[in-house]
Amino acid sequence: MLDYRTKLELLVLGVRSSLSPLRRGGGGPVGGIGFAVRDSIVSAPAVQSFAKESPYVLLEKDNGVWLYKGHERIGKVKLPTAKYYEHMIKGISAGRYVALDGVNALVTAVTRKCVHVDAGKKCVFCVIEENVPEKQIFEKNPEDIAEAVKVAYLEDKSRHLTLTTGTPNLVDKGAIRYSEVAKKIREEVEIPIHAQIEPINREYLELLYSSGVDTIGIHVETFDERIRNAVVPGKPAIEEYLKAWENAVEVFGEWNVSSWILVGLGESVESVVKGFRAMAERGVYPYIAPYRPPPSSADRTDLRHVLKVYESLSELKGEYKIRLKFKAGCPRCTGCSAILELLSH
Repeated sequence: MLDYRTKLELLVLGVRSSLSPLRRGGGGPVGGIGFAVRDSIVSAPAVQSFAKESPYVLLEKDNGVWLYKGHERIGKVKLPTAKYYEHMIKGISAGRYVALDGVNALVTAVTRKCVHVDAGKKCVFCVIEENVPEKQIFEKNPEDIAEAVKVAYLEDKSRHLTLTTGTPNLVDKGAIRYSEVAKKIREEVEIPIHAQIEPINREYLELLYSSGVDTIGIHVETFDERIRNAVVPGKPAIEEYLKAWENAVEVFGEWNVSSWILVGLGESVESVVKGFRAMAERGVYPYIAPYRPPPSSADRTDLRHVLKVYESLSELKGEYKIRLKFKAGCPRCTGCSAILELLSH
């Protein structure tokens, strides 16, 4: 497994490569190349301008692809394949319905419309309504998603599925739509399913669980009250996340609930440590990830700050018995964070 510092360098500085990302839009970080190296999965920015200056590069030689840092060979790389992209659904590639991210993570944005964007309160890192290519779908039918998931899973049964969405309304926040999609998928194939959603009432958490969703992500994004209104102006207060996490743990079980905290948006180190503790104390997997600027942005994330955050988190390793095995979703993929590497060493 990579040491966490090396992985953080890859996540922040990116990697030089002639390869193109398999996932180009939707929810979550975009513009990354997914690969496995030394038993770590990495989703490293590759099309962002700063990646062209990265010391890391993927090179074809010695009958394989290898990761180098300068002249130092880090390890042989395993690249994902997605032959299911050739499968057509209503004249559109299955990869447009369900993309492959990391190495074995399937991802679909059920809807790419968001009420926060419409209200002028878009999260600063969000690109869910951007980069929509020709023949892309803002609203996907459950039947079409299920067909794409089936062909993708049958190609490689190590895969798991993440459902993302823009927030379509301020009541169920997409839970009802997720439920419809999960049920349809369950009729076709038994793949582990993860859903990402804003804080919702317990009845909707129970609906998701009963519909076949295995794990859930309720992403607070930042625990720093100084910047929260600027970073996620449309999202609820932190107190609502704490309540939602506690309800979700009761419904889905300990360590089957996760939350992202992004590092590199102006937050203090102390706020990330506080957020990590708040999650770990409640049985919520703390997915701490460097902010990846989208390809359209000229932003860069400060590697020194990210390393400082992780060094502070390393001091907490012995305090919590976090279960590192997650059935589906970002904590199973692990491509965008070095928390697994930090906690495993």
